[in-house]
Amino acid sequence: MSTPDVLLPAGYRLCVHETLDSTNSEALRRAGAGEEGGLWVWAHSQKTGRGRLGRRWVSLAGNLFATLLLRPNCRQMHMAQLSLVAGLALHDAVAGLAERDILPHLALKWPNDLLHDGMKLGGVLLESKLSAGSVPAVAMGVGVNLAAHPDVTDYPATDLARHGISATPARALEGLAAACDEWLGVWNDGSGFAHIREAWMARSLPANAPLQVKLTDSASRGIYGGLDEDGALILILDDGTKKRITTGDVFPL
Repeated sequence: MSTPDVLLPAGYRLCVHETLDSTNSEALRRAGAGEEGGLWVWAHSQKTGRGRLGRRWVSLAGNLFATLLLRPNCRQMHMAQLSLVAGLALHDAVAGLAERDILPHLALKWPNDLLHDGMKLGGVLLESKLSAGSVPAVAMGVGVNLAAHPDVTDYPATDLARHGISATPARALEGLAAACDEWLGVWNDGSGFAHIREAWMARSLPANAPLQVKLTDSASRGIYGGLDEDGALILILDDGTKKRITTGDVFPL
């Protein structure tokens, strides 16, 4: 398969593969071998793509599977913020693929999903590699359902083609790379996270949307109260108590 040209922002490099186990795994392998940040890893197909908590990401032909390898100069506690940065980039890149305004249909769902009319359109997987004496490496993986979506998932899914939007993986990657560069600049190694948080909430579910949050051995219901200053989800319970959520699966009701 020939690989179309992809225009990346200045300072970024691209590594293209026909098939990989996963783009995140390849990025972290390269990080272990001393690769610097600013590398995009793109695969036409993945054999063992994954999502959060080790869940399988079904990698169907015609969709986008790509990972940006970063070497952020920030405190370790701030690296998780990059999941929200990636979500913003994913949202804006997808919005830019349509010839019509699809913003009313798009919403970010904490912590790492993009929805179209309440159905999963794309997702982010953030993984890191810490090595003594070296700058930490972060793999910012992004998957987007461009041409197809899996029929059986733990959450209803959709794809852009189903909604009359045609986009090649190369074009989607180009838009994603540009949006990532923009939002990484705003984030500025964590110093601009307040702006990231504000922009993310502006693109998220409506205020007071009813939610269920499932943890390993429990579940809570309430309404969406935005994000706190650290990026954790705020779930407002029936008695008005605000519950801070740092992990879990979120399901709009």
